[in-house]
Formats: sequence, structure tokens, C-alpha cells
Amino acid sequence: MAVRIKKLSNPSVLFFAALTAVTLAVALLSHSYFTDRAFYLNQDRYTLQRLQNDLATYRGGSAGPVDVRVSGGRERTVRIGADDYVIAKTTAPPLPAAFTVAYPNGHRYSVEDNNGMLLSYDAKGELVVEIAAYSGGVRIDEPIESYLPASLVAAAYPEYHRAQGRPGFLFLAFAFMIFGWCCFRYERFQTRLFYLSPRQLLYDNPEPSDFYYFMSKAGGIAVMGGSIWVACQAFVSG
Repeated sequence: MAVRIKKLSNPSVLFFAALTAVTLAVALLSHSYFTDRAFYLNQDRYTLQRLQNDLATYRGGSAGPVDVRVSGGRERTVRIGADDYVIAKTTAPPLPAAFTVAYPNGHRYSVEDNNGMLLSYDAKGELVVEIAAYSGGVRIDEPIESYLPASLVAAAYPEYHRAQGRPGFLFLAFAFMIFGWCCFRYERFQTRLFYLSPRQLLYDNPEPSDFYYFMSKAGGIAVMGGSIWVACQAFVSG
């Protein structure tokens, strides 16, 4: 029993137990973030909530629902609040996808797929570029339209919904955390890194100094701290 308690109080055992628990918690809590495909309207992230026949309903946090109805032919209707936006696909493969977007106010725009990037054009054929200013999540400038034509097309067609984040960074952060701990904790690991370093070839019978071991510990702490930053990058959309 005493041996078991001693093992449980070992810093390495506690470290790897805590790391495993945090890793599992992050994996469970972030699974839907990385797997659910989403689109954005005015900074609100929408994911599919319900699919019933030809009607798909999307929700985005505190924002109201967005309904997408697939009409006959090539038309789809995006309903936001009490407003209907009608999107019609005007081309067929192998031509690049192109769409028209009709707004409730009578304005019409065209949208073209340029290698996966949706570009909006007004009735004169001029590119629509909208730069929005937000403060506290609230738009403070006067928009050309309530929603950008390209954003409405992305909402209407699931092929333009994107998975979020970069989960590979979580695996990288996990590896960095373990590497940093080994540099900080294990003298044998520090010594092995010393002899693997090319700089030891510059000396006859080189031996790691006390300063080297101190810097290894400091470097390990820095790597572990950096691994947290790397993990955060997983939740930044590329």
C-alpha cells in the first residue's frame, strides 16, 4: 500500500495523469467544433440543427435561426427573420458554379465560384467588397446590404460549409508538452540530448555542465508554456 501511494505521489505520474485527463476533456468538448460544418453570417457561426424534407434549419448561438428551403429546379430560398433571399444556380458542370441572389428590397447580385472562393458582383458587374466594422460583436457601420451575397450563397449550399479549426495542432501541442516535461524532469533525457547535439563534436570528451542542465530545465518549462499557445491555434480557423 505504501509503495502504491508513493507511486501516485510521483510528479511524473501526476503530470501524465493530469495531461491525459485534460487531453480527454478537450477532445470530448471540442469534437463537435472540429467536425460540424458551418457557415458565417455577420460574424455569427451557424451549424445544422434540423433537416426535414426540403427544409434545413441552422442556428448560431444567440442569433436567430436561418431556414434554407430547396425549391423546384435550381432555386433555394434563405429565410432570415421575416425576409426571404432567393438564390438560383445559373450554371451546370463542367462550368464553374455561378448564382444570382435576389434580395427582398429588389436588389440583385451575381456570385461566382473562383476556385472555391465566392465572389460577389453587383448589377453593373462590379466586384462587391464589403469591409465591416464591429464593436463588441455589434456592427457599427452602415452596410450596403444586411448580408453579403456570397454569404447567402454559402448558407444555401452545404458544399460551401466548412469544418472549423485545425485539430492537428492539438496533437502537436501534446507532443511538445511531453517533450518539455522530459527536458525539465529527466536528467538522463537531458544528457542524451546533449550527446545528440552537433555542438559536442567541437570538443574532446565533452561533458554536460551544471549550466547545461539548468538551461535544459528552463527550456523545458518554455516548451511546455509554448505548447499551450500551440493548442490554442487549433481553434483558430485557417
